[in-house]
Amino acid sequence: MDQDTLKLSMAITLLAALFGSGNIANAETTSEPSSAQIETGIIGGSVSRSAFTLAVVNREPRKKITQLSNDQHHIYYFTDLKGLTGQNVTHRWLYNGQIMAELKFNVGAPRWRVWSSKTLLSDWTGEWTVAVIDELGQEVFRESFEYVAAETAVTQ
Repeated sequence: MDQDTLKLSMAITLLAALFGSGNIANAETTSEPSSAQIETGIIGGSVSRSAFTLAVVNREPRKKITQLSNDQHHIYYFTDLKGLTGQNVTHRWLYNGQIMAELKFNVGAPRWRVWSSKTLLSDWTGEWTVAVIDELGQEVFRESFEYVAAETAVTQ
């Protein structure tokens, strides 16, 4: 049996057990993933909003950017997380396929806004990516921006 079929089978078995025991409401409101969810790799949750930005004010990104000039050296990545209460989520900063930083957050509510930042060197031009990783190491979301030479930057 292949991995996907096994996961689907386990998820169906879990749902049948929840419905059969009358605990479906408790299963939806628990903040910790069950052992069955961890075994099958099902945690859920999502990124409802995200933005690369130059500032976060009152827990909101100032202005979304897709390109940053290398005469600026600091950038933030903002995410609005849904359905990840009680989990550890990581912002993994990648440049040229190499992990440059990892910042972990403990999600404390059904909607949780978090941001991380990175200081960039001028010669690190090119595509930068932040991957949002759940506590099982699975990628939930990914977004990129371009770090470009100042003379080629497009005003946004």
